[in-house]
Amino acid sequence: MTRVTGHVKGKLCFREGDGVLMEIPLGPCEIAIEELDVTLTWVDDAVHGSTAIPKSDFERHVADGVLSLE
Repeated sequence: MTRVTGHVKGKLCFREGDGVLMEIPLGPCEIAIEELDVTLTWVDDAVHGSTAIPKSDFERHVADGVLSLE
């Protein structure tokens, strides 16, 4: 597993289970990159959030400039 710091710079959404799409807030995040998926963790005021996304989605978000790596 590789851990890096990132920054959400645009609209980046995730879905909890079968629920509605939720937006990850703009700002810093922690990123854990594994073989098949990537976990994003962030803090928005007093709320800590986390989601796992497929590695292919992560790579597309980085290529599109929605998510930057630091």
